[in-house]
Amino acid sequence: MMNRTLVISQVNKEQAQENGMLRLFIRSLQEGEGTEFLIKHILFVTVDEIAFKQCSILKLNCYQLPSMEPLNSSEEMVLSGGLDMMWGRSLLLGEVLRHGYSFIFTDLDVMWLRNPFPMLSYAGEDMQIYNGEPNNSSHFFFISGFYSVAANNKTIALFDQLYAARIDSKIVNGKDMLMFLLRSISRDALQRLGLKVHFLDAVYFSGLSQEAIDITKVTTVHADCCPSEEAKLADLTVLVDAWKTYHRKSNVTLLVGNACTQSMNTSVASKDEDELGRELQGAAMANKTVIISVLNKAYVEKNGMLDLFLRSLGEGKDTGLLIKHLVLVAVDKTAFDRCSALGLHCYQLVTDGIDFSKEVLYMSDDFIKMMWSRTLFLGNVLRRGYNFIFTDMDVMWLRNPFSHLHHQGEDLEISCDRYNGQPYDQSNSINTGFYFVASNNKTIALFDECFRWPPHTACAHSWG
Repeated sequence: MMNRTLVISQVNKEQAQENGMLRLFIRSLQEGEGTEFLIKHILFVTVDEIAFKQCSILKLNCYQLPSMEPLNSSEEMVLSGGLDMMWGRSLLLGEVLRHGYSFIFTDLDVMWLRNPFPMLSYAGEDMQIYNGEPNNSSHFFFISGFYSVAANNKTIALFDQLYAARIDSKIVNGKDMLMFLLRSISRDALQRLGLKVHFLDAVYFSGLSQEAIDITKVTTVHADCCPSEEAKLADLTVLVDAWKTYHRKSNVTLLVGNACTQSMNTSVASKDEDELGRELQGAAMANKTVIISVLNKAYVEKNGMLDLFLRSLGEGKDTGLLIKHLVLVAVDKTAFDRCSALGLHCYQLVTDGIDFSKEVLYMSDDFIKMMWSRTLFLGNVLRRGYNFIFTDMDVMWLRNPFSHLHHQGEDLEISCDRYNGQPYDQSNSINTGFYFVASNNKTIALFDECFRWPPHTACAHSWG
């Protein structure tokens, strides 16, 4: 464009096929309000030769990203690796900035129903990102399907820092890579770079995860929280069809299909040990330690306990980097969906039909059942060879606690309500809202024994 701004998107061969995501994305631009002219300002970065050929047939602006690892689908890219391609894209975006071009990056599964440029802020922001909460700088997670980056020395330094992280062995898959841009760079690091970040309002930059979409205001709609490419296509096609029919009517709430919801339910229902293993591996530190907390729908409400907990990590001293080592154990689908939308490591606990989504009374039957499920889960984590810190979500992390753990062969380290100054004195009044457990035969035996004990005994609430 005249102001040296372009739009960048990425295409693989699955998305480029006939009736695939690329053509639906183009259709949304052709049928959107004031969007068709933007097609000529989009650079489509293709990750394989088939995608490049299909892109060229459509007479789009196409550039083939050099890659040693061709990928067949977006799920494969995110879940199975594709790091060479991801690093290559980061290098490319940095080079775009270095050449003095600002850009919007958009996934193909973001439908452009209106021109988004008038809805962006022009008050000197370096980055504008969708996380559902405008101007919320308390945490730096983001949904990477749509973001704007201004070309300047600060953003160039950020992408240089991102690309330099390719030597970080903790980044094991594409999902880690996508989230590294903000989540793995601490709040302090962003402040040192002097970056001004603006979070985009979900009323205008929306997603399929929203309960309803205001058709009179919405600009873009992202197929977020949707594990299936087929389901994304189905629901986004319904969306674009509905937009074409109804967008000129006022006071209309735009409803979308339910294919993504069904695929999410199927995904959650079919979770198995491999899913847990993937989340543990993705979150683990080099010494196979993770941080575990339990999440329910009461905690994931806007400005609720989850947001405050993440804020404490985002603003604490040397704690921002710990977010990527969190495994949040969701006890209901609402909590799991919100956790997934934030790009965190999430696992839905199998509850055998028991409703753990609401607050339960201490030592009630439901409380005991919840503790039993948690004990079984934590024992499974230990059996897989992972150490963990368990933290309640109402524990604020103001400083990095790892430097204050002993690391002298202790099997467990537990916080206290009243500490008598003797770290090995069992008369200390313990509080299991925060504790560390090392993975070994002794701790595995402890959790196995607790799981076998009858209800309403000590182990029933020892790890609550």
